[in-house]
Amino acid sequence: MLPRLSHCLLGLLLCGSASWAADIPDYPFVFVTGNADSDPPPDVAVCSLTIRDLDPDPGKAEATVDGRLKAVLASLTAQEVAGADIKSSSLNKQIVTNQFDEKGPVGIRGYDLTRSLEFKLRRLASLPAIEAGLVGAANVEQIMCQFDRTDRAALEADLLTKALHSAQEQGDRLAEPLGRHLGAAVAVSRIPFDAIAAVFGRGDRFSTSEAGARMFKKSVAGDDLLVPATIHLSVTVNVLFKMD
Repeated sequence: MLPRLSHCLLGLLLCGSASWAADIPDYPFVFVTGNADSDPPPDVAVCSLTIRDLDPDPGKAEATVDGRLKAVLASLTAQEVAGADIKSSSLNKQIVTNQFDEKGPVGIRGYDLTRSLEFKLRRLASLPAIEAGLVGAANVEQIMCQFDRTDRAALEADLLTKALHSAQEQGDRLAEPLGRHLGAAVAVSRIPFDAIAAVFGRGDRFSTSEAGARMFKKSVAGDDLLVPATIHLSVTVNVLFKMD
């Protein structure tokens, strides 16, 4: 957890928790929150699905799962998804019993076999064709795609700079009518100051992550298979400025 401290300049800690309470600074200060947002189009997607079959014969169930897996892999190859961008889990087998059926003795009702598959799609134009082949296919379920940007780090770095400028501008607007000048930033954090205790394992965990995900079901309409036009990126900073 200690690396997360790099997000914070812990000159001052303002925490609501009694065990982390800090005295109010004995100098004039202003606290502001800066924000910056953008809505770029996605250029990559990571999709996942589960292949499942339930059968009294475990051999038949395994053959069904393996056959469907091969069909899915063939469709991905046809859409130029690289083998290095595909990950498949090992076969998982669960025994299904009728132990909750009070009408007869407990016995094996069948074998529930599953395999999970994840693939990265770098050419989003092929996604509707891939999804059309998966949605409604036998033994395929829990199809989900998460959209992102390959240059997310650079985009968020730019948003961080804009968010800091936004905070400084807000601080100037608050200080000027009071006849004060904005001084140095004495505390900066990507998370709310009252959530800093969670960094040390105290209090509730705060998350700044965002994901553009979509679950596809067998009843999905054609229009819902389209790639989203944009994904939302947002950066927020909390800054405590000293006023001179």
